[in-house]
Amino acid sequence: MASRGPSSTALPVAIAMASLILASLPTLSQGICPARCRCNDTALIASCVSGSLDVVPIQLNPEIRHLDLSGNRVVSVHHTFDFYGNLRTLNLASNLIHTLGSHNFKFQSTLTSLNLSNNVVKNITKNALRGLKLLRELDLSGNNITEMEELSFHDTNELEYLNLSGNSMTSLPDDLLKSLPLLRTLLLSRNVLLEVPTGNLALVKPTLEILDLSSNLIEELVSGSLPSMNVLTFLNLADNGILRIANDAFDQLPNLKILDLSGNKLPSVPTVAISRLNVLTTLTLNGNPLESLHSVAFQNLFELKNLELNNCSIADVHPRAFADNVNLERISMDGNRDLRVLPARVLYGARYLRWVSLRHCSLATLQPTQFPVDGLSSLRVGHNPLVCNCSVHWLWNVLRAEERRNETRLDLDVQDIVCVDEEFIGKSLISLPEGSLRCRLSPLYLSLSAAGCLAATATILALIVHVTRSKRRKRPAYTAPNRPELLVYVGRGNNELDKNAESYSRRLIAARNEELLYETPRRKTSQESLETATRDAANVYETPRYSRPNRRDRDPYERRQIEEGVYAVADVTGLARDEPPEVLSLYRMRAPSSLPRPSAPSVRDYDYEYDYEPTIPQKPHVVFV
Repeated sequence: MASRGPSSTALPVAIAMASLILASLPTLSQGICPARCRCNDTALIASCVSGSLDVVPIQLNPEIRHLDLSGNRVVSVHHTFDFYGNLRTLNLASNLIHTLGSHNFKFQSTLTSLNLSNNVVKNITKNALRGLKLLRELDLSGNNITEMEELSFHDTNELEYLNLSGNSMTSLPDDLLKSLPLLRTLLLSRNVLLEVPTGNLALVKPTLEILDLSSNLIEELVSGSLPSMNVLTFLNLADNGILRIANDAFDQLPNLKILDLSGNKLPSVPTVAISRLNVLTTLTLNGNPLESLHSVAFQNLFELKNLELNNCSIADVHPRAFADNVNLERISMDGNRDLRVLPARVLYGARYLRWVSLRHCSLATLQPTQFPVDGLSSLRVGHNPLVCNCSVHWLWNVLRAEERRNETRLDLDVQDIVCVDEEFIGKSLISLPEGSLRCRLSPLYLSLSAAGCLAATATILALIVHVTRSKRRKRPAYTAPNRPELLVYVGRGNNELDKNAESYSRRLIAARNEELLYETPRRKTSQESLETATRDAANVYETPRYSRPNRRDRDPYERRQIEEGVYAVADVTGLARDEPPEVLSLYRMRAPSSLPRPSAPSVRDYDYEYDYEPTIPQKPHVVFV
């Protein structure tokens, strides 16, 4: 009996079972995912974060592209990545790696991101990063690096991001960054750098956009310490102990937009230095002992939008401190314990101001004119010793208005706005009734106000009396010269000479030559009578022709006409030497034409007008009167 072969139904079943068994076994191309890791062979991702691994697993999919081994206890990377030649990103942060060795990344030619932060690496040799031809991001922060060889980045020509923060470097080797022509971000914070690495910055100046030098030991920014970096937009110099900044320190940073100078020792705002930063939008000066903000402290910063001045010991703010900052949107001055008063309209020119914080200062009152309240979206003024009277009534209205809104338009720290005056100490402003916000004038203030008003009134009255008396005062018609002079009668209004007057005058001078030469002509006063003046031979204003006794009987108006004529002021110093007098100037004397003919008053009640003749048309025949 012939043996029976396999049935037609058993063969397909066997083949199917074999296929299931083979499918259930991991192939070499898929690898094995450790128990504490998560693997995605489709996306070629493996994550072993905080997996308590002591070594890098070697059984992962060799085609893997993204590997995260952060938070483990890996000590060495010696030849551990030779199995993974297709990696794009590798994260080894927060392990116990103390050295990178040499050529341990030679097969990672496609790696673009390497994170070695928070390990215990002490130095970087010139071959430690060999093979990383396409590396763009390198994070070495949080290690204990004290030395780096000059050629450490020789192979990493594509590097754009370099983080060396949190190490122990006092300086950078010369030409360290020479092979990084594409570097855009350089982070050097939390080292012990004594000065700005000017030489290395000059090597990457065409592309560098972000520079962080915070938390170092830089004490001064001298001229030229920051080389020309035309595309730099962010500069952090916080927590360095900087005492002085040269006026031209930022001259070569034309596109800087964010500057952090907080935590230094600047005694005042470096106005001149920052005034060159025409496109600056954010300035942080927190923690500097500025003490005061002078006029136009932030000069030329027309594009400034965010300003932080917290904990700066500011006690005085000039009314025009922010005059140039018309585009300011956000300002914070918290923690200035010596700030007791803000000038009116100090921030009113900032038309786009939206956010104001003045917490933990010593402001006893606030005014609505200090900033544009209607345009604000946030106002924080809590923890100030406010005196709750009529001066903060506007703030009470704002608080109540926002309380009644369905949707708050203005963010306020309502519960922190508390009164400190004796009547309402410890009570929040919003809890007070409106009628309690009143101001009382003290008796002393009222007394001083009344006294001031009386003093002002008396001053004004005294001024009016003085001006009135000055207008009534007569001006002298003649000023005594500093040498002997006589007023001489030249002739009548028609310039006719009087021979009798001439003869009499000569005889008079001859007879009294000694005493007359040095007598200064004097004008008749209202106290002298006409009779006394007529008898006074030394009075040179009288002539013999018109000094007869019957002159008293004449009409005053006629006498006034008689005395009209042309007179000259002459220098008679030379008469003793028989020299003719020198005529200095001519005057025409006439009675005021505007006065009516008087009826009774005497001649002394009238004044005469003199017209100055600037030139002498001809040499006059001088007749002394």
